[in-house]
Amino acid sequence: MTQSAAIEVGQHWTVHLLGSTLDLDTLISSLVACALILAGAVYLRLRLTEGVPGRFQAMVEWVWGILDDFVQRMVGPFARWAVPLCFLLFFYILICNELELIPTGDRLSSATSDVNQTAALAVIVIFMVHFTSIRQRGLGGYLRINYLHPPGLPKVLYALLVPINVISQISYPISLTLRLFGNIFAAALMLEIIAQLPLWVGWIGNAVWKTFEGAFVDVIQAFIFALLTLIYLSMATTQESHEEAAEAVPA
Repeated sequence: MTQSAAIEVGQHWTVHLLGSTLDLDTLISSLVACALILAGAVYLRLRLTEGVPGRFQAMVEWVWGILDDFVQRMVGPFARWAVPLCFLLFFYILICNELELIPTGDRLSSATSDVNQTAALAVIVIFMVHFTSIRQRGLGGYLRINYLHPPGLPKVLYALLVPINVISQISYPISLTLRLFGNIFAAALMLEIIAQLPLWVGWIGNAVWKTFEGAFVDVIQAFIFALLTLIYLSMATTQESHEEAAEAVPA
């Protein structure tokens, strides 16, 4: 009981500013992730070449090409702006997730284990999805695709379907928020639980779990968030692929 009471996952290093409470550890982790991404971008720009690319440039171009092809086939050429968005989301979330693995005395935790961070990312994604849907399809098309589906049913049935579709639209940002937060929070909790074990066995569990989390959990969660961004965008702009995209949402 004494050991379990020492677990403090979810407790943040906070400061008070202008009547607000700020999670300073989340802010620092977010700034570190942004700084690393900017450093990578500057490095790529300085090494950019039209000839034989270096390994880093080749990897970026390979990932970008796959993502660009996926967006054009799944959503359409009009949504190519989603390529840099999803690319950035993936690497930002991945870096934030991986920061949890660095032993810094809880001063540099994973920003994505803070529900405020994941909620902010979800709001940005959902806003861009609805904005793009209205811009591409017009207000009428936006309402028809997002709230009057599936098409071809008797009009009287839509009196029942519209409220269900509204609830579905509300659930998307909640799902994005809690899916990422829950998995990364659970990963952080595992590290805290392992830290309560005796030293002679704890270091083995710590090494195994950090390897598993860094290689699989963190990567998969970043990938799922970026993938869901494209799926929701496809569902909001393409009537024909609405049901297929819904079936592709990971559990």
